[in-house]
Amino acid sequence: AKMNRNNIDISIIVVNHNRSNYIERCLRSCIDQVLFNKNFEVIFIDDASKDNSFEIAKKFRSSIRLFKLKKNKGISYASNFAIKKSNGRYFIRVDSDDYINKHTIDFMSEILSKNQNVAFVYCDHHRVDEYGNVEKIVRLKNKEILKNHGAGIMFNKKIFKDYGGYNQKLAEAEDYEILDKILKKEKVFYLPLPLYRYYIHKKNISHSGKRYKIIKKIKKNSKNV
Repeated sequence: AKMNRNNIDISIIVVNHNRSNYIERCLRSCIDQVLFNKNFEVIFIDDASKDNSFEIAKKFRSSIRLFKLKKNKGISYASNFAIKKSNGRYFIRVDSDDYINKHTIDFMSEILSKNQNVAFVYCDHHRVDEYGNVEKIVRLKNKEILKNHGAGIMFNKKIFKDYGGYNQKLAEAEDYEILDKILKKEKVFYLPLPLYRYYIHKKNISHSGKRYKIIKKIKKNSKNV
């Protein structure tokens, strides 16, 4: 069904760079969301991948909106780009190597639509192995743990934009910075259901040491404000 752009409630944003092995699973999970009386769109942004990611994503072109960046611009730029293109009042990022439970956006958007003052909703995660078997449930009760997971959080777009979007100067930890700002001032909602599935593998960005250095700096700066 072709979507009327004006009545989209939720935008699912998938930013991808060289993750062709996982994209199909990710996109299927986004397209297969079960919703009542709500409309959603899936926006796929390929951040100048060198592999065949974009070819794989094209198989889904009838159900998703596709964009390809000519130069690798990084997760912050690509996410902001997608948010600008998005029509939803709420948006959620799903990393291209992760996937979501089919009720994810229904549950999360329901909370946001009934509570206009909530800046974002976040949920627990299932950590899975490469075959999708659940290894463990990761509870995100703790706000510090939350700040390490930029994906799987559904934002009220208007409130998110008030905080200036993702910081494009940061190569990593862009999620940490904006979550830190929002958590200081806004109401947020924790949904203790493991709706988001993430997969840890060698190339996983959260393994890189650079992220921790950036976070340390953000912590220092936010204390001085």
